[in-house]
Order: sequence, then structure tokens, then C-alpha cells
Amino acid sequence: MINEVLTILKDQLNDSEGLVDIAVVDDIAKHDDDTSGLDNKVVISLLNVEEESTLKNRSRYNKVISENPAQFDMKMESPPAYLNLYVMISANRSTYANALANISKVIEVFQTNNVLEYIDPQDNRENDFKFRIELHSVPFDQLSYIWGLLGGKVMPSVLYKISVIKIVAKEETSIELIHDINVQSIKIN
Repeated sequence: MINEVLTILKDQLNDSEGLVDIAVVDDIAKHDDDTSGLDNKVVISLLNVEEESTLKNRSRYNKVISENPAQFDMKMESPPAYLNLYVMISANRSTYANALANISKVIEVFQTNNVLEYIDPQDNRENDFKFRIELHSVPFDQLSYIWGLLGGKVMPSVLYKISVIKIVAKEETSIELIHDINVQSIKIN
């Protein structure tokens, strides 16, 4: 799901006037690798993944009602993980003026389209979801620390928080309901 969300961001940027086909999803850090593939590109990089703890309080057990005959059954399934993604979009352009123009265009695109949608390619509509992208401000010292960790030169960039990505495990476990309680084996002193 994370790659699909970042790809949607890339497609949104590449479809906008002024950024046609220069946005890529890649690691801006590329410490020892050849970074020539990122020259004159707007690079989308994942910085951090955070669990949204406010949506974590869901039961692992779900009631299932069968139709013939009408009865209850319980299934155990893992609750979905709701994630926030922190993404850096950097303009790795040959001239500083082009980099600033590209970052301005990125901000413009996501200010006008701040709710995006993932549509499952297999037409499974229960896998579709919407997510919100919002500008995330960090203090100057933290931004300096981030670029230090990335090991690269500082370039015009913007950070976004993408919330909420839902990742669901596909596995369900059937649970037997308790119908009778045998209290004869309990001894009371």
C-alpha cells in the first residue's frame, strides 16, 4: 500500500503543468550509489512511518451472522494498521531557480488536491481508500538533522504528512462459541 500511495503522489505531480514527467519515487539519500538517475528530477522519498494510535482500539473479534439458519458466529481477525506517512519531496534540479519553481508547483498541486484516492486495480472496492496529504512543518534544526541523516546536500524540499493509510491483514480465524459451561468439576472448600 505504501508504494501505491507514493505512486499516486508521483502521478498527481507528473500530470500537472510545470512538472510533466520529472517526479520519481526514489531514495534521495543514495549514499554510495550512482545518483545520476535523479538529476533534474523531483524526488519523492519516504522518511518515516507512524501508527495512528487513535484508531487502534478495535476488537479482534467480529460477529458474523449466518442467514440459514439465523445464528451468530465469531471470527478473529487482525485489526487494520492505520498509518501516517512522512514524505519529503525534493527538487534536485540543475539550477536553483528551477528547483524553487518546482517546489512551489508541488505545494500548489497538493494545496488544491489535498485528498487523493487509491482505487484497487482488481475492482475490489473494499480495498479502495482515500488519504489526506498536508504540509508538515519542522523546525530548522530538525530539518538540518534530517538532511544530515540523508547524507546529501541540502536542496529545496517540502515535507508532507499523509494520513491515514489503512493496511489490513487478509487472514481470518474461526472461533468456536461457548454454548455450555460445565461447573460440576469446580470444588468449593
